[in-house]
Formats: sequence, C-alpha cells, structure tokens
Amino acid sequence: MTTHTPDDALTRAARSLAASLADTADHLAAILTCHELTDVVDLLAAAGHHTAGTRWIEWHTGDPQCTGHTAPDTTPATPTPTFSSLYDEHGRYSPAPGTECPYSVADIAYATARALGKDWAAEALHWGTGATLHGPHTSHFTFLIDVEGNLCLTYDQASADAWPDTPDLPRGVHEYNAGIYLPDASSPDDLDDLKHLAEQIAAAVRAITGH
Repeated sequence: MTTHTPDDALTRAARSLAASLADTADHLAAILTCHELTDVVDLLAAAGHHTAGTRWIEWHTGDPQCTGHTAPDTTPATPTPTFSSLYDEHGRYSPAPGTECPYSVADIAYATARALGKDWAAEALHWGTGATLHGPHTSHFTFLIDVEGNLCLTYDQASADAWPDTPDLPRGVHEYNAGIYLPDASSPDDLDDLKHLAEQIAAAVRAITGH
C-alpha cells in the first residue's frame, strides 16, 4: 500500500488548482491586484503552466493601475542528475560513462609509478584495462584484473635483479604463483582513493624488489 504524506497531498492540490486556473485568465486576471496576480503566476509556474502564466499577465496588464509584471521564463531547466538517472527508460542499470569506474587500471599504474619515484614509469595496455610498470630492474610488473575481480601484479623475477626470496609484503597484499594480488582493493572513487591504493602497491613493489 502506498502511503502519501501531507506534502504529497498539498502538491497534488496545488497542481490541480493550477490546472483549473490555467485557462481562466480572461475571466479573472483583470480583477486581481498586482500582488494577487503575482501569486497566481508563481503557482502556475511551479506547476509547469508557464504559458498560462504569461496569458494571465497579458490580461492583467490592461488594468491602468497595473505596475507591470515579468513573464515567467519558459526555458526548460537542465535536469539535476538523480539516482534514477543511473537507469535507462527500460529500467536497466546504465550509468553515464565514468560514473561507476572513473579510474582505469592504467591510471592506478601511473599513480604507482609516481609514488615509486623518477626511475619508474607505466604504460597502458589496450583499452586501459591493464598496464606495465617499469623500473631500474630487468624484470617488469604487469597490472591486470583476474577472473574473480582482484587487482593483480604479475612478474617474472630475473636472477640479475637479485630480489629478496621472501618479501615482507604490506597488509592487504597477498602472494600467488604469478605475483601478488589485492583481494580487498576496489576501483578508486576519487583522487585520494587512487593515491592511497597506489601507495599500497608501491610499498609492495619496494618489498618485492628490496628497494
């Protein structure tokens, strides 16, 4: 059962009244004071009857005592994005581009390179869904998302790099046979989240490389 609040009832009553007044300007507008006319036009505008408000003003300004009125702006207002804008006309979840995942995996790689310092650089793979991370070592790291949705860094350790055999990884970073993964990481929502995630990964890379 739908429950209506007093505000709902007041809104419906106001819209009903505005609709009934919309086409009666020729009978009533001329007998109103300027103050009363302004109230009626505001009511019509609030209910979406902008053209009717203009007609009321036209009929009222014939009164020699009228001080003049400004016709309501009929330019459609730009709709304010709401939760419902995340869904299309068929009810399917369809957020605007960049709404749900504003940062790509490549963005995380670039931020990690910055966190590691001037000797590191990142390069995006196709579509930004992966990236490589290069530093002052023979080996490089590859960012990717596995089939379970985890952010991973894969790498092949070269003997020339002489990395530690048992790196002391930071909290939230786990080893697996191809490298490391972050099971609790999620797509960053803002720059602060992106920076925090990049610093966590940079700490893991330092632990792996021993530098």
